[in-house]
Amino acid sequence: MLIAAGAHTCLAWWHAPASGMSDPLPLAVVLASSWGEEDMASYDDQRALAIALAEGGLGTLRFEWPDTGDSSAETGTTTIGDALAAFDAAARQALALSGRERLAFVGLRLGALLAAHAAAARLDVDALVALMPVPGGDAFVREQSVRTAPTPALLPGASFDPAELPVSLGGFALSVRRLEALSALRWPRAATTSVLEALLLWPPQKSNRAAADALARMGMRVHEWAMADPSGDPAIARIVRWLREHAVDATVTRGVPEIEDFGVADPGNRSVNARLATARLEAATAALLDLSTGEASVWMRLNKDDVAVRERIVRVADAQGPALVGVLSERDRFGDAVDAVVPRHGVVLLSSGRDRRIGPHRLWVPWARHRAALGDVVLRMDTAGIGDSAPDQRPGAHGVGDLARALAWLRREQGVGACTVVGVGSGAALAWRAALDGVDMQRVVAVDPTTLRRHKHGMPGPVSATSAPRALAARARLALRRRARGVARLLRWRHEEDLAAEMLRAGARGVSLNLVFSCGEHGHALLRDEAGRRGARLARDSRVTVCTIANADRGLAGIADRTALYAGLDALVTSPSRSPSRSLSC
Repeated sequence: MLIAAGAHTCLAWWHAPASGMSDPLPLAVVLASSWGEEDMASYDDQRALAIALAEGGLGTLRFEWPDTGDSSAETGTTTIGDALAAFDAAARQALALSGRERLAFVGLRLGALLAAHAAAARLDVDALVALMPVPGGDAFVREQSVRTAPTPALLPGASFDPAELPVSLGGFALSVRRLEALSALRWPRAATTSVLEALLLWPPQKSNRAAADALARMGMRVHEWAMADPSGDPAIARIVRWLREHAVDATVTRGVPEIEDFGVADPGNRSVNARLATARLEAATAALLDLSTGEASVWMRLNKDDVAVRERIVRVADAQGPALVGVLSERDRFGDAVDAVVPRHGVVLLSSGRDRRIGPHRLWVPWARHRAALGDVVLRMDTAGIGDSAPDQRPGAHGVGDLARALAWLRREQGVGACTVVGVGSGAALAWRAALDGVDMQRVVAVDPTTLRRHKHGMPGPVSATSAPRALAARARLALRRRARGVARLLRWRHEEDLAAEMLRAGARGVSLNLVFSCGEHGHALLRDEAGRRGARLARDSRVTVCTIANADRGLAGIADRTALYAGLDALVTSPSRSPSRSLSC
C-alpha cells in the first residue's frame, strides 16, 4: 500500500492479524527499520517479525522511510521531520486498518531512536520495542563508512552551497547538511504522555546505556534482554510474547481522571482524559470508514527528469510457480489511456544475492524511474524467496523460471515487445542462464557478473610466501581447465564451463550480450581467462560489448560510480541489438 506523508509517498505493508482468534488483541504495531545498509541487510528479518506478530494476533504495519526502498524520494534528500511525518502517517494507517485505538512501536537501530521521538509526540502509544538501538545519530554516522564526493565542476560565475555537497554514507548519498542533522539527533528528553514500558534487545556485551537511560528518564519502565541474535527466531518469539502479554495486561488500562486539561497525563503515567480517548476512537473509526469507502491509491505519482512517471506494486501470480512481487515503472499515461499500437520496450532489473528489488545501495530505483521517463516499461522484481516474493518449495526450482514468468507477464499485461534484462552480480548470472535456456529476451546487460568470477583466484597477482603453494595450485587447475576446454572444442563436445561457446549459443538465438565491469573486476582479463581467444574475438565483433567503468569501486556504491554506470547503461539499452563492438568508457 501507499502512505502519503507530507510531500512524499512511502511504501508500506499491512500484515493483518490471524483470523479466527476468539479474543482479538486491542493493539496494533508499527514496525520501523533502520536506514541505509542496515535497512538493506535487515529486510528479511523485519518481514519475518511482522509476519510473526500478525500470526500472534497483532496486526502490524511495516513501512519504508520516504527516501529508502521503493518510496518516492531520492536517497538522502529528506529531513528528520520527513521521517517523523512518515512515522505518524504509518501510525494513523495502522489504527485505521486495525480498528484499534492503541499502538506499539518497534524500531531497529536508528529506527528505534526515531520511534522514541514519534511515540513522545503521540498519546496512543503504549509500548516501545527497541532492537539494538543506537546511542545517538552521531554514533550511527560513525559506524558507517563516510566518503565525500568530488566537488562538482561549475560554470564561470556559478556558485554552490558547500552544505549541499553530496556525501556517501555507507553506500547511500546524502548532503553535508543532512549528515550534520542526522549526527545531531539525540534521544528525547521530555516525559512521555502514554508509553508505559519499553523492551530493549541487545547482543551480549554490546548494550549501551544512552538508550536505556533516556527511556527511563521519559517515564518508561525499561526491560533489557541480552540475546545472541536479536533478530533471530528466538528473539522474534520473545518479542511477540512480550507484546501479547502487554496488550492484555490490565495494568495498562486507562482510568478516567477528573481533569479538564485532557492533553496532560497524570503523574503516574497510567491514564489520560476520557475526552481524549473518545476523540482518538472517533478519529480511528472515521479513518477506517474513509479507508473502506474511498478508493485506495494504487499508483505512486513521481516527477523524473521533468516527466510524469508512475509506479505500483505488482504480483506475478499464476499456476507456473509462487507469487512474485515487483515494482512496475512507466510514464504516466493519465487515466490509463491506451498508448500507440507499437509495443513498448521492456526492462527487467535483477539484484544480487539476498538484495531485494531495489538493488545494492538502492542502485535500481533512480535508473528505473529515469528509463520510465524515457518511455520504457521497467520491472524491478524479487525472484522466489527474495524480498516479498513467496518461496518456491518445488525441488529443483531456480530463478530462470521466475524470470521467464515475469517477461511473459510484461508482454501479456503491459503490451511490451522487445525486452532487456539487466542484472548485477548473481542477478547478472541468472539473466545469462535464462538467455542460454531460451527465455525470450533480446538483450542481456550483465553488471559485474558472478559467471566470470567463478575462477578469479586463478588470475595472476602478487604472491606471498605463505600463499604461494595455494596460488600455484590454483593456476595449475586453471591451466588444466583451459586445456580440457580446448580438447572439448576440437572434439565438438559441449564443455560445462566453455563461456565462449555459451556466447555463441546466445548469439545464435539473437540475444545481445553486454558485459559491464567495475574497474576492480578486471573485466577484459576475466573474459580472456574464462572465454579464451574465442571470447576475445567475440568482444571485437558485433556479438559482445565490454564496458569498464574507470576508477569505480566494486559494488558501485560511490556517487560518481553510479553516474557513470547509468550513462553506460543508457548507451547500451538505447543502442541497436547488434551494435558495433567496442569497449565503452562508461
